[in-house]
Amino acid sequence: MINPAKRRLTRIFAAVTLLFSVLILGLSYFVVHYSTIREMKRHMNEDIDKEFLHKFYNSGLEPFKDAWNERRFQILNRQGEVVISTSNSAEFYPTLNPEHLQKAFNGKRVFEEHNVLNEPYLISYFSIDGKYIGRAASSLAEAKKYESIFLKLILGTLPGVLLISFFISRYLVNQAMQQISDFFTFQETFSSNVTHELRSPLASLKGNLEVTLRKERGTDEYKDTLALGLKEVDRIINLLNNLNLLASSQSKPLELFTDAVDVRALIDELIRTYKPVLQSKKIHLNVIRNEKATCICDEGLIRRTIENLIDNAVKYTPEGGSIQLDMTSKSGNVLLTITNTCMVMNKDDLGHIFDPFYRGKNALSHNAEGKGLGLYISRYIMRSHGGDITLNNTDGNVFSITLSLPL
Repeated sequence: MINPAKRRLTRIFAAVTLLFSVLILGLSYFVVHYSTIREMKRHMNEDIDKEFLHKFYNSGLEPFKDAWNERRFQILNRQGEVVISTSNSAEFYPTLNPEHLQKAFNGKRVFEEHNVLNEPYLISYFSIDGKYIGRAASSLAEAKKYESIFLKLILGTLPGVLLISFFISRYLVNQAMQQISDFFTFQETFSSNVTHELRSPLASLKGNLEVTLRKERGTDEYKDTLALGLKEVDRIINLLNNLNLLASSQSKPLELFTDAVDVRALIDELIRTYKPVLQSKKIHLNVIRNEKATCICDEGLIRRTIENLIDNAVKYTPEGGSIQLDMTSKSGNVLLTITNTCMVMNKDDLGHIFDPFYRGKNALSHNAEGKGLGLYISRYIMRSHGGDITLNNTDGNVFSITLSLPL
């Protein structure tokens, strides 16, 4: 399905790009033509003002009978009759346009292009003291020669433009289709994992309820069943919250409810929460804190992120291992680095730790609870705050990760 669509889109993009390129080249040609004619008009106007009108006011018409042979100069009266003409202007000019004559008598300089004897000329009409009309011509052969060269260059570039258009179109289509393909892949993975992850707690809840209802039981047994059911419901709610964040990360920015938060106090509170499990696993915890650090952030989301990182460290640190929390302030950010001992990690696993639903070999070998969403969602939360979570150099059986949050 994707490949035929890619081919169609590539052809469409190539056609549109080629059409746009041809329009640009055509526009360039007309700009060159317009600029050439405008420059010719400017030169003719300068010659008329300096070489003719200035001298005319000093010496009259007679000196110009033979002076402007190059311009094929003529002077006309109001009736359009030739009063003075250079020797080479006879039968040169086309039939006089009365409209041009009238405009020139009104003081406007008029230009027209004509082919005479298979050569292009620019003809100018201009007023002489309000009593006569001057008419002069200038050859456009040289200008047309350069225009022809430019046109040949344009036509010569068309095959290259077509080729470039094709490759550019294919690249753009590939980029666009890759995003669409990634989105479909995400949707398929998302749906598959949601189904799988919800099936387990729902099946457990259903099984416990069915077993309980098979016969009459005592109050304590019912309480135990309800407690297990409540635990499964909590798991489902937590999973749905994570899935909601996961879906949001693909389509819209995270909505934040910010306030001033003492990050150091938040970390101390979370450490107290984990003391029982640290003691039961005989894990040594070393905490390095700096002075009080207050950030403007969403306290609930930041708490969730730090708790997730600490929980991962506790979960994957073997009995008798160690965890270090190092909190510092640097370059306008609070940095929290969590380092823990663990099993030697596979390099392939390290390259995917921020991928949604990915669980490395250590997670599987530990039978650790989790859906492979924690680090992905945590990084999404931090980036929504303008911060980040980065993996530090991991050496052997030591894992280290750093959270950065703007002050």
